[in-house]
Amino acid sequence: MIDTIARLMDRAHVMVAHLYAERQIYLRSHGHVQFISLSPIAQIGMAAIAVGFLSWVAFTSVNVVFKEQIIASKDRRFVKVQAAYEERIAQMQASYDDLNGQLILAQERFIATTQELEAKHDQIADVLSHREAAVQTLTNLRTRIAETQHRRSGNGRSNKVMMSLAEAPGAPRVSRSETVTTLGTADRGSSLFDVLADETPLMFGGLLRGSVFGDRSDVDLDTRLSSLNQAQQSLINAMEETTDKEIRELEQVIALTGVTSPEEFMERVDAGDHASGGPYIDLVGSDGLAGGGTATSFNRQVRRIAQNLDHLAALNFTVGLLPLASPLETYRATSSFGPRMDPFKGRMAFHSGHDMGAPYNTPVYAPAPGVVTYADWRGPYGRMIEVDHGNGFRTRYAHLNKINVSVGEEVSFQDLIGKVGSSGRSSGPHLHYEVWFDDQIRDPSKFIEAGRYVFTHEG
Repeated sequence: MIDTIARLMDRAHVMVAHLYAERQIYLRSHGHVQFISLSPIAQIGMAAIAVGFLSWVAFTSVNVVFKEQIIASKDRRFVKVQAAYEERIAQMQASYDDLNGQLILAQERFIATTQELEAKHDQIADVLSHREAAVQTLTNLRTRIAETQHRRSGNGRSNKVMMSLAEAPGAPRVSRSETVTTLGTADRGSSLFDVLADETPLMFGGLLRGSVFGDRSDVDLDTRLSSLNQAQQSLINAMEETTDKEIRELEQVIALTGVTSPEEFMERVDAGDHASGGPYIDLVGSDGLAGGGTATSFNRQVRRIAQNLDHLAALNFTVGLLPLASPLETYRATSSFGPRMDPFKGRMAFHSGHDMGAPYNTPVYAPAPGVVTYADWRGPYGRMIEVDHGNGFRTRYAHLNKINVSVGEEVSFQDLIGKVGSSGRSSGPHLHYEVWFDDQIRDPSKFIEAGRYVFTHEG
């Protein structure tokens, strides 16, 4: 290997020595001859200078000849790069505009949805307030019964409504020997607010915050808003269903008395004049919730519920005028209304009231508000009280041991009016209770039984 390199170097040295051998240039001037010696190094330098000069000449010549083409090529490349850059900028701007447009649409949709949900929420709150006002009459009556029982027993037991008339086509009779607790314990279905608490997610803020869905991060805002809308719809559906049910049950309560239809009695007492209200629903300036001609099904449902609540309020007012509560809290039915064996003559006779056996001095309470029209001794009735409740209703309380009211006195629901005794034509301590309607004697047990579907005591 070293020998090969050495041989190659020797050949290169021989070739350079042959090409650039020492040369002499002779110059003759005026008969004199002179020469210049050119060494190999000088020849190599001059050759290098010549090659460099020729290369420069060639380069400049090419630039001069092809200058326009070079400039045009550079311009075309610049234009192409600039066009590509501008196209990219345009694409980015288009993407930005598209995204911005989507954000604006999403924002508008979100605002519209939240405004709609807020309006629905306000309407639902109004409906709840309307419902509370609609049932206020019976609520006050139940509260009064609770206060009466609290004063008597001192145990502070509470009252609630029993509305379970699905299996009550008529007023069932009670046995003569059966002890009746007029406000006894009774089961009933869940109330409206129990239904809502159990079946309807009312945590509107929780829905938006995501607490209803736990820690799931995949549930987006649209899903939360949709769930909130469904919750509101479930709420309003439960309201409508419960309101319709209570209307049917109160109408059945009035029908159980057997004296008149709910419609006729409501017309008699002008119950419609005492019931008005409901949520405010704007009829102008909205195409959504509150739009007049373009009202949504939700609006129509809210208006329907508002009308039903007015009807429910009228029914509550009407029922509050009926003598449905029993004058005695606890008694034993000793003789019912209608034909019976007379206890003194031992033959069949008509009994015009409902005999309620109870110990001496058992308190007797007014079953409905009214005015005392009689409070004195009255032949076979003994000590008797008669109360005019208005709208054609009168009640009588006979065989009393004590009278606690006087003629012309106004009595309120559950006011103490007398005490049980055995005065007059009586075989023992009991209350002879009569109900009159339009000057015709009626079966008191039907009123008491109807009242048991309205008032019940939770022990």
